[in-house]
Amino acid sequence: MKHATTRLIGLEHPLAMITAIVLITIGYSKSKRATDGQAKFRHIAIFYSIALALVFLRIPWSYWMSL
Repeated sequence: MKHATTRLIGLEHPLAMITAIVLITIGYSKSKRATDGQAKFRHIAIFYSIALALVFLRIPWSYWMSL
């Protein structure tokens, strides 16, 4: 775990992607249970935005640019 690239690809990236999937699932479930249309959209927007930001932050951009 001393090498940043190895840690990113081996640990941080998969963990962040699993977390993003969990956030999307939670947002979808909360939106299904909401009765108000505005509340449904708010739940989806919040959870999906956080998940998308997490995905973009943990993509190994430097690894792909060096290929």
